[in-house]
Amino acid sequence: MLSLKIYNHARLSRPLIFHARYLSTLPQNTRKELGVKETIQNDIKHAEALGVLAPPAPDANTFRKLIHSTIELTKFYFRGAKQIYARQKEISAIKSRIRNGGLHLTRVEGRLIELQRKDVNKVIPFIVLALLLEEVIPIIAIYAPFMLPSTCVLPSQRDRIEQKKAIKALDASVTYRSLFAELNGKAQDGTLALSALRGNGSAAAMCSVLRLPTFGNDLLRTWRIQRHLKFIQKDDELLIRDKLITTLSNEDLMEALEERGFITMGVKNTDARKWLKWWLDAVEDRPEDAIARRLSLLVQRQ
Repeated sequence: MLSLKIYNHARLSRPLIFHARYLSTLPQNTRKELGVKETIQNDIKHAEALGVLAPPAPDANTFRKLIHSTIELTKFYFRGAKQIYARQKEISAIKSRIRNGGLHLTRVEGRLIELQRKDVNKVIPFIVLALLLEEVIPIIAIYAPFMLPSTCVLPSQRDRIEQKKAIKALDASVTYRSLFAELNGKAQDGTLALSALRGNGSAAAMCSVLRLPTFGNDLLRTWRIQRHLKFIQKDDELLIRDKLITTLSNEDLMEALEERGFITMGVKNTDARKWLKWWLDAVEDRPEDAIARRLSLLVQRQ
């Protein structure tokens, strides 16, 4: 199935994440922030080198190169939006199979459905933006990447997005350690209510650790956290049901931990599996308070 292959490609393209303190040891010219123009140009050149975008003719002048890049980006965005709608047929087939008593939902299919849900919510505003102000989309990829569907992000943009999420999660884990300890003290019988996150920056800190957008008020942030933890609950159930913990690839394993608020920089594969097993063991017998249980584990781990 094409969409499953594309999902796996996007998953495996996740970059190596560096700890913020390690970044400070890099040469100055390596860690120097590029301007918006240079960043966009580098993103396009990188995509051309990978064959994602067709490169301009070798003898093209600056104006022709600009026109060519604009056309290629337009085609890339169009294909990405089209892919989301084409993928819906596959999602419908999966759901129909399950309704009719066929093979049960696999974890890969469940994650594809979640990815599709996110992309569908983004694609209409994205298309409107692409039609009216296409030239601002590369800028949005730098400053507001959460607005872009997964199929409309260039490879280097995806890498940069993931790196920023990881560094933000790490910073939040260190900066708000005392806040998480305070929340852990409010947990009762291994559960923590979502209402405990309202006020004093707790919701924003938790969003950062979970690599979720932090904009908005606490009501919006806690809604994001709740929705994410509901997805994690379903993912946990599939991991437990199919006994996948020992067969997950390193990429899948690290991704699963990051989605559950773990910091994975420098973590050995054997330790990572122990962490995920600890999480799954802790939630396996608590279906009645699934969200509160996972929230308690999150603050306990920080």
